[in-house]
Amino acid sequence: MTCTISPTDRMLLTAGGVAGILFCGVATYGIMTRPGFDLQRHAVSNLSLGDGGWTMVAAFIGSGLLTLLCAIGMARVLVDGRGRRAIPILIGLYGLGLVLAGIFPPPACCGFPAGTPDDQLPIMTPGAIVHSIAFMIAFSSLIIACFVAARRLSGRGSTISLAAGISMPLLVGLGMANIVAPGVAFFVATLIGWAWLAVLVMQLADATSASVESVAASQA
Repeated sequence: MTCTISPTDRMLLTAGGVAGILFCGVATYGIMTRPGFDLQRHAVSNLSLGDGGWTMVAAFIGSGLLTLLCAIGMARVLVDGRGRRAIPILIGLYGLGLVLAGIFPPPACCGFPAGTPDDQLPIMTPGAIVHSIAFMIAFSSLIIACFVAARRLSGRGSTISLAAGISMPLLVGLGMANIVAPGVAFFVATLIGWAWLAVLVMQLADATSASVESVAASQA
């Protein structure tokens, strides 16, 4: 007898992978096409500003909402074991942080968007402060989730989660110290985070399916 998780749960989990494709795809397109944007000088969130900025705003909010759906899926399938409560909550906070970062824009600076003086430093308006707080909530929650997942999973899954949890804050630290261009460091850390989430949802779906099949076989 073969059983799998419900189609609804699988769709909810898959939303996390779709969120990553949406965010990274829109961000990459903006990096390559937006006039005046330089990843060496600007953070990806600055793509939310100026003409065409609505696309990045939509990516933030859309990917955040999809991540929240993914967190709901995790809460439905993680019924026991380590991190069964913490992982969905942390991923939910990541999604919430993305939504807030999309609603509240970052500060213009360093010549972007067009018309901004090259020497202008970020002006931390109330909206920009909320954006920064949302970013910290989202990124911190994702990093903590990596370590919680590393304790729950075994073998390759645990190693991948641990590597992601270490590399993301390391890259952010290198960017803040200007050892690596901040925009580049933050974007690579973002790519790692989304890739990790995609791998995690696949592992959870496979593990849940295997668990259900094992129960079904014992009852056959």
